[in-house]
Amino acid sequence: MKQVIQASGVLAYEPFGFTNCVRFKDVLYLSGISALDPDGKVVGNDIETQTQETYRNIQKVLRAAGSDLDQILQMTSFIVDLSTNGSGYVATRKKILTRTSYTSATIGVAALMIPGLLLEVQCIAATP
Repeated sequence: MKQVIQASGVLAYEPFGFTNCVRFKDVLYLSGISALDPDGKVVGNDIETQTQETYRNIQKVLRAAGSDLDQILQMTSFIVDLSTNGSGYVATRKKILTRTSYTSATIGVAALMIPGLLLEVQCIAATP
């Protein structure tokens, strides 16, 4: 049976018609998470700051489910203007996720749902 995970300190997605995270058995499925504060305002205007904030938000969601960043199995990253922001994203992510025990796809996009966002990351993670 699937279970909705409620996380505090992050923007709630229910008003948009879906949720931040669903647990099914021992696997967590996270919606696209970005550098948004709990009120939906963009945090930072550069890729490095937005990457740090995005992974802080991912960590909050994972911890609410009893997991953490080192339990990420797969991620898909969507980056606005990949030629400008891609290398900064990858370099900052490598400082945050020091283990390479996950799979990844990075996709360049023209825009994200909220103006000013440069990054959105969708993850699948295990629960320890």
